[in-house]
Amino acid sequence: SIITWERYRDDRAVVSTQEVHFLAEDEHLDVVPNFSLQSLHLLGGTYGPFRPQMKTSVPMWLAMLLKKQGKCSVVPPRWLDVATLKQVIESERADDVFQGLPHHYIEIATDLCKHAREDLEDWNLTFDLVDTIRAVRHNKIQAGLRSLDENALKGVKLTNMSAMEVSVIRPFMSNALDNFLEGSITAE
Repeated sequence: SIITWERYRDDRAVVSTQEVHFLAEDEHLDVVPNFSLQSLHLLGGTYGPFRPQMKTSVPMWLAMLLKKQGKCSVVPPRWLDVATLKQVIESERADDVFQGLPHHYIEIATDLCKHAREDLEDWNLTFDLVDTIRAVRHNKIQAGLRSLDENALKGVKLTNMSAMEVSVIRPFMSNALDNFLEGSITAE
């Protein structure tokens, strides 16, 4: 059968913020375990060995599980340092281009501020700084969308946008494309 635009539009998947957060849980973080275990063989891979005071890399979901059980401390990523976050805010405000942050920076920071507070330099300030970055970037996105014109049909550059940011603007962009295509079809 022929797939029409109407059918495609109705079937396309919209990724929720919860699903984006779930996908972020596969990002790797360093942990410092306080237990010994040769290796942990799981469906998604083999992790370890785990040795007390020896840093090892694990997916975020495993880091949060071990942290909740009191079996490790989490090593915050370098980009989550207060000084680095302040520099990112300055750069975001000074430039129209999005600064290079991890694809899941919002989800990683949220989980670490929620479940690994004692491992962060100042979790409250860290959370506020990440929220400021998110807000500045959101304002950039809104300004960019407001400035779209017929030249945007050639393409829109979305370099360095995070998964959550893309997830938030996807419905708007899909509706805008729908309206454009409907307008093109009725004009013919």
